[in-house]
Amino acid sequence: MLYAGHTHCASCGAKWLENRITMRQVAADFSDMYLGFDTKFVHTYYDLFKKPEAVINGYLNGRRVYYMDAVRYLLLALFITGIYVFVIKQTNVMDEYMKVSGIQDSIAFSNMSPEQIEQQMAFSSAFMDYQGIILLLTIPLLAIAGRITFWGKKHFNFTEHVVFFLYTYGHMVIVTTPISILLIYISPPVFYYWSFIGYLFMFLHTAYCYKRCFQLDTGTIILKSMISIIVMGALIVLTIIIGIILFITFLVIAEKSGYDISNFLPAQPA
Repeated sequence: MLYAGHTHCASCGAKWLENRITMRQVAADFSDMYLGFDTKFVHTYYDLFKKPEAVINGYLNGRRVYYMDAVRYLLLALFITGIYVFVIKQTNVMDEYMKVSGIQDSIAFSNMSPEQIEQQMAFSSAFMDYQGIILLLTIPLLAIAGRITFWGKKHFNFTEHVVFFLYTYGHMVIVTTPISILLIYISPPVFYYWSFIGYLFMFLHTAYCYKRCFQLDTGTIILKSMISIIVMGALIVLTIIIGIILFITFLVIAEKSGYDISNFLPAQPA
């Protein structure tokens, strides 16, 4: 009786549905979320450029009706990443990438046996298959770096930094990946250089969002950016060391358990 004659909750504003869900309803919800110029996606996409503090701080302070929530925004980024991986696998852009980067002309590549080259290509293919997982694992690492860089009670805690990067990192994936896909078909050599420009753009946008969210002056954000580079570099080195230790431990345990680990080791040149 409380909802009789009403379409939305008077307390939170959520839509009240009494009928069973249909494909028409799903299409209408999708249209409300993504299509048109007055949708949550458009508001979120536009304001993460213009006023990111309204999106991020608003979400952290409980204002979550006007914009897409952080997790859903990242899921959209994962979907676009899946399209990117599919396009990479359907084209020969990686061959062009290796030519432009000079990898194929390097001494190390010329000394590789056909088996080693095949293993290297298989590793690259597997790496592309797990781009989504890598994206998800990158966010906690960035959140740790952000928490160390902006240490103190007046700044975000770890979970709030995770939300920050769900928005900012996901946003940069949504912005840069369609351009990457377009360049794959138009100009693979330009795609090689764009991959580096994209990371620079991501770094600058992250600094800009921190500046707006914390209301920092230009000198402070430049200093914090330099600190974050050092912190992130140390975390990457530490992550690689931990990964190597875990991999070696896995091989030792597997060998002692009687498993053949020769497939996990690099092939020896003849």
